[in-house]
Amino acid sequence: MNWETNRIAVGTRFKISKLGAVRCPNLADKIGIVVGLSRHNTGITVLFDGDRRPTCLHMGYIVAREVFGSS
Repeated sequence: MNWETNRIAVGTRFKISKLGAVRCPNLADKIGIVVGLSRHNTGITVLFDGDRRPTCLHMGYIVAREVFGSS
């Protein structure tokens, strides 16, 4: 993952990255919004469109909306 071009912040729209799709095939087509970041590790809390509860993922499993075309 290129950390310079994939800036993630609370409120960022995202989709699952290629790595995330390989590791979590059931999430491959999901899109959502970032609702929380961890200062201590690479965990990121997200809310997928249509879900009621947030999910915690590794930061490498998502790609920001601005870079959808480059994933």
